[in-house]
Amino acid sequence: MGKLFLMIMSRQPDHYYEFGPFRASVNDRLLLRDGEIVPLTPKAFDLLLALVENGGRLLSKEELMRQVWANSFVEEANLSRNVFTLRKALGEIPDQIQYIETIPKRGYRFVAPLKEMRSEAANLDTTPQRTADHESKRETPAGNRGKAQGRWKTGLIFLIILAGLAIAIYYFVGSIDSKQSASSANNSIAVLPFKVIGEEEGNQYLSLGMADSLITKLSNIRRISVRPTAAVRKYTDREQDPVAAGRELRVDSVLQGNIQKLGNRIRVTVQLVNIGDGSPLWAVKFDEDFTEVFQVQDSISEKVIKALSLKLTRDEQELLTKRYTDNVQAYELYLQGRSYLVSLTREETQKAIEAFESAVLLDNNYAPAYAGLARASAQMRIRFASETEIKDWAERAEREAHQSLKLDAGLAEAHEALAAIYRYTEFDWERTIKESRLAIESNPNLDMPHTYLAGAYYHLGLLDMVDQEARQAMEINQVNRIEPLRSQGIAAFLSGRFTEAAQVLEQMQHLSGTPLSDTWLAQAYFYEGQRAKAETLLAELRGSAQVERRAQATQASFLAARGNRAKAEALLRELFAGSYMDHHVAYSIGVTYAQLRDYDRALQWLARAVDTGFLCYPWYEKDPLLQPLRSNAEFHHFIETLRKSWEAGKARYASL
Repeated sequence: MGKLFLMIMSRQPDHYYEFGPFRASVNDRLLLRDGEIVPLTPKAFDLLLALVENGGRLLSKEELMRQVWANSFVEEANLSRNVFTLRKALGEIPDQIQYIETIPKRGYRFVAPLKEMRSEAANLDTTPQRTADHESKRETPAGNRGKAQGRWKTGLIFLIILAGLAIAIYYFVGSIDSKQSASSANNSIAVLPFKVIGEEEGNQYLSLGMADSLITKLSNIRRISVRPTAAVRKYTDREQDPVAAGRELRVDSVLQGNIQKLGNRIRVTVQLVNIGDGSPLWAVKFDEDFTEVFQVQDSISEKVIKALSLKLTRDEQELLTKRYTDNVQAYELYLQGRSYLVSLTREETQKAIEAFESAVLLDNNYAPAYAGLARASAQMRIRFASETEIKDWAERAEREAHQSLKLDAGLAEAHEALAAIYRYTEFDWERTIKESRLAIESNPNLDMPHTYLAGAYYHLGLLDMVDQEARQAMEINQVNRIEPLRSQGIAAFLSGRFTEAAQVLEQMQHLSGTPLSDTWLAQAYFYEGQRAKAETLLAELRGSAQVERRAQATQASFLAARGNRAKAEALLRELFAGSYMDHHVAYSIGVTYAQLRDYDRALQWLARAVDTGFLCYPWYEKDPLLQPLRSNAEFHHFIETLRKSWEAGKARYASL
C-alpha cells in the first residue's frame, strides 16, 4: 500500500506519443491500439520509445543498441529480432513502409507522423495562499497558534482522506487481482491424443497429430498453460479417464475427443472437461469434408478460449487462426511427421523425415514442415548417427531450421530446433541460449528450451542457474522429467556433490532406460568410491558414437588413475583412430594424461576441451584427478584465464 500511496502523492504528468491508431504511454510503458493493449516485451517497448523520441531522425544500429541494451553485451541479431517484433505488433505490411524505415547497413528511422502529448498532474498542494490582505494584518500569538492549528488540522484531515482513498484503491485493485488470479488459475489445460475410430488403414497418425496441432495453436495464448505434446503422448492407444489424466498432469481442464476419417470425410467429437468436479464444460461434434480440417481446429480452439472466459488480443486472435499451408495433403503429411517424431526411435524418426519431405514437396513455403525436418535431423544426429553420419545430419538440421525461419522468423518450433542443434551438435552455448530464449518468448509452453538452457549453463560453469531452468521444464512438462533430472544430476556432480549426483542420475536412468546420463553416473560412482561399479558400467555402454567415445575416454582416465598405464594408452590409441571427438572426450583425455604425468599433453587436451565447449571453471578447479597438475605454472595460468572467462559469463547471463 505504501507504494500505491506514493504513486498517488507523486503522480507525474501523463506523457505519450500518438501515431496512426496507436498510443505509446511513456509513464505506463504500454502500447495501445484503439484503446486495446498491444503485448510487447520490455526491450521491444524500449526500442519503440527510442525510435519515436527521435521521430524522423536516423538512428544507427550502434546508437540503438547503446540506448536499449545499456551496460549489456548483446549481438546485433537482438536488434533485428526486436525490430521484427515491433513491425509485427504495428501491423506493417512487407515492402510497404508505414512506421519504421530500414536504412541498409546503417540503422532505422521512425517515419510516421507523430504527436507528443503531455497532460498536467493534479495539483496536490494544500497550503493556503496568502493574500495582500493577510499580509497587511498583524496577528496576535494566540491568533497565530489558532490559525496554525487550523491549517494543521486541515492538512491532517486531507491526509486522512487521501490515505483512505489509497486504502480503498488498494483493496479494490487487490480484489480485481484476486478475481483475475482465480480466473487464470483455471487456465491450465491438457489436450489428450484423440481416439481414432474405424478400421481404415493409415489413420492412426490423427490421434497424436490432431492433439499436437491444437496444443500448438493454444500455446500461442500466454494466459493458458498448455501441457506439451511430449507430456500427453503416453495416453495414446489407452483408455482415457480425463479426470484421472488431468490430475496426473496437474491441470484444471482436459480436452479429449474421438476422430474418424472415412475417405474424404472427417468426423470429430470433442469435449472439454473440468477436472475439479468432472463435469463437461462443453461438447461439440463436427462432420465435415477433410478439406475443412483447418476450420474444425479453429472452431475447437475458439470454443476452448470462450469456455475459459479469455479475451484475446488482436495478435493472439491472428495466431490462433493462423494457417501455414492451404494444402490439406501437405498438412496431413505434416501431422504424420509430428506423430512419428515423438517416438524417439530411429525407424520412426526416419518415417518423420519422409513425411516432412513429402509435405514440403507439396508446399515449399510450409515453415512448420521445415522446422519438423530440422528437429528430426537433429534427433538423428544426437541419438542415432554413426561417426560417418554425424556431420551430414548436423548440417542438414541447421539448414532446414534456417529455411523455416526464413519463411517465418517468429516460429517457436524453428528456434527450438536451432537451440537443439547448437546444444547437441555444435556446442555453441551463446547461440543455444539465444535460440532457447527466442523459442520461449514465442511459446512459453515449450519445455525443451529450458532443458537446453540448463545444459548450456552447466557447460559454462553457471551451476547455480541450472536448477531454475530444470524446474521450469518440469513444471511445464510434469510427465517427462528425464532431461531436467539429467541436468540437475550433472550440476550436482560438477559442484562436487557426488552422492547426490549418483542418486539423481540413477533416478533419471530408471525413467529413461537410455545411456544419456551413464558416463556422468559412472563418474559419480567413481568419485564417491565405487570404482569397480563405475568401470563395469562404462564397459557395458553401447549406443551412438558420442556415447561410446565418451565412455572410452572416461574409462581411460579411470584406468590411468589406478595405475594401469598400458590399458589406458591402448584406449587412447583407439580413440585417436576414430573420427568422433567432442569437449567431454577431450577433457577425459586431458585427465588421462594428467594421471600419466604427461603434463604438456594434458594441458593441450584440456585447452581443447575449453575451446570446443566445456568451460566449467568450478570443475576444473576441483576435479581430484587433475591434482597432479596443481603445482604446474602453465596449469595455474590456464585456470586463471578460465576463471576470468567464467566470471564474465556470470556477469553476462545472470542478469537474464
